[in-house]
Amino acid sequence: MEGMIIMSWKARRAIAVLFIAIPLLIAIYLCFNSHLLFQNSFDMTDGDVIGRTLIIIFTLYLFTKIGFVIFKSTENQL
Repeated sequence: MEGMIIMSWKARRAIAVLFIAIPLLIAIYLCFNSHLLFQNSFDMTDGDVIGRTLIIIFTLYLFTKIGFVIFKSTENQL
């Protein structure tokens, strides 16, 4: 068991909070500054912008889901 790294519940809880807070901050940033969703070229169609938006939403959802799973696992150890 020497090589195993065992994280304390406080460290896991901090990581869970980061997994929840960072996607929220990114989503708020994208609401006010949406230049990442589209470029200033005429090659992009509406479908490209919608596709990028859906990918960003799904990725942020997965990160928050991971954060909540980690957070729930730390509640059992309190």
